[in-house]
Amino acid sequence: MAATTVFTRRATMPQTTVTSAFNRYKAQEAAGGRRVVLDEFVFANIPGLDAGNLPPDSEGMPDEEYIVYRQNIDRGGMVNADTVVYTVTLPSTAGNFTFNWMALINSESGTPAVITYLSPQQKIKNEDGVQGNVLTYSEYMRYTGASTLTGITTPVSTWQIDFTARLHGMDEATRSVALDLYGSALFFDDGFKLTATATPGLAELTPGTAYLRGLRVALDNVATLTFETGKEQVISLDSVLSGSLTGENRTTFTLINHETEDYTDSLGFRHYVEPVARIAQDGAITDLRRTGSPVNERLDGEFLSRKENLADVPDKAMARQSLELGSSATRNVGTTTDTVAAGDDGRITGAMQKSQNGADIPDKPAFIEHLGMKETLNPTKRVSIGNIGTGAFDGSIPCINIGDSDSGFIGSADGVIDIYCNNGRVGYIDGNGLHMLTDIHFNNARMTTNGDIFSSVWGNNWLSIWMTNQLNTRGTIDWINSQLSERDKNINARATIDYVNQIFARKNTASLAVNGWFRDESTGWIFQWGITPFAGSTTITVSLPIPFPVQGFLALGGPADALWYGEDDNSSYASLLNNSQLKVTTDTNVGTAWIALGR
Repeated sequence: MAATTVFTRRATMPQTTVTSAFNRYKAQEAAGGRRVVLDEFVFANIPGLDAGNLPPDSEGMPDEEYIVYRQNIDRGGMVNADTVVYTVTLPSTAGNFTFNWMALINSESGTPAVITYLSPQQKIKNEDGVQGNVLTYSEYMRYTGASTLTGITTPVSTWQIDFTARLHGMDEATRSVALDLYGSALFFDDGFKLTATATPGLAELTPGTAYLRGLRVALDNVATLTFETGKEQVISLDSVLSGSLTGENRTTFTLINHETEDYTDSLGFRHYVEPVARIAQDGAITDLRRTGSPVNERLDGEFLSRKENLADVPDKAMARQSLELGSSATRNVGTTTDTVAAGDDGRITGAMQKSQNGADIPDKPAFIEHLGMKETLNPTKRVSIGNIGTGAFDGSIPCINIGDSDSGFIGSADGVIDIYCNNGRVGYIDGNGLHMLTDIHFNNARMTTNGDIFSSVWGNNWLSIWMTNQLNTRGTIDWINSQLSERDKNINARATIDYVNQIFARKNTASLAVNGWFRDESTGWIFQWGITPFAGSTTITVSLPIPFPVQGFLALGGPADALWYGEDDNSSYASLLNNSQLKVTTDTNVGTAWIALGR
């Protein structure tokens, strides 16, 4: 049994071993009629591993701390009946890690089949603008009946790709496109033109660009050419596209002093040769280049040329029509008919400017008259509704003139609007409201400035006079007296407060709290009550809910709850100390309830 490792990066040759554990696993699966399954690659970085040593066939899996990456196989293929290959590609999204140990295993049992030692491999992923790498590894295993035992029957050739051929094909396709555009050889303008210098045997090559058989050749700076004098020779440009699979393909060139056909070198790279100049024996140089212009300049008739400045437009009239340009586009600047006015022409400078908002009108009264407006107004001074005002409404201060010329509203001060009638100030409005300096009329009724009211309700008289006539010398109102005496026969026609107090009782008052009071308003007697909690066998001073205004009369005390038989020798007394305090004895744990009577 043998195994071979193929991978895309090479430092030293990898060392690969098929493990004895795989041989046991293969025999076990074959005996049970089961397929051999190898489905995962494991990568580890083991310190001190010598990549030049061959792994022992007894080696197993490393400790988990050394394993840096796992990935299922990407493909399995058959080379022949006794050889199969397993391939894995680590994408640019995997990383970053380093490994020097690799194994192909059965993931279910963890059995390593093939173990490979490698020089340290760097796996870098695409991240933060850093281009990652892609690594591909294949393990070839050869043993009797490998294809049958593994069930791998797909030929390797159906999915393994020769990327070298594909990349070379892409380069050839690009070259063919340029060959179709520029032909066999084309030098742009003076590019690669050879010019003699004052020094015999020395010439200069002009920088520029050329296409040889589709390859783009560029010279960035002036180059010098040393040649043998006294000899006729042809200077040719030898160009080639070369590079490696993992490197950049670039077009390079050299100058040779003879003519030759295109050729392929010993490394398989195709060279394209084109003469650029002939040097005579006397040093005279003849230009042999086929010159031209870039594509955008060569496609004459298809595109407008920038350097022509629209002079190459074939039908200018149709172009103006397509651009929807009016006839003024073809007229000259002038001051006569069928010309276009210049910026300083009077037809432009004499026109009203929108930004002036009419300020540039030279004769504003005439302008207003032509608009049919005979009268004008200044909204910052006065607005006249009717005839033009005079006197107080002459426009000297902000006002509104209504009707004739001497009535309306005038803003006399900040927040004050005066009311005028016939040039007389009759009132004003401010933040406190409306103020009238004369009577306010309501049809036939009116209110004068002293607040008196004249109305038919008051007998076509003033309210103050009517009320005076209704009052007698004692200050009672006969109308009210007569109505009350008619309504209630039990009240004297001229009832006084003394009479009411003698006849009717006052409303009693009380506070119905635990410690409260009740006042009989007709007699002045006050009844108070309360409970003093147990404070030990002692006598304490207690404040009454309210003081007796005149004199306390009596206080009584007793247990606040029923006592057990035999405990009735406790005192729980209460007595008046003064009009606002009691002395209360508490010698039962139920507290002392008390009452007090006074005025």
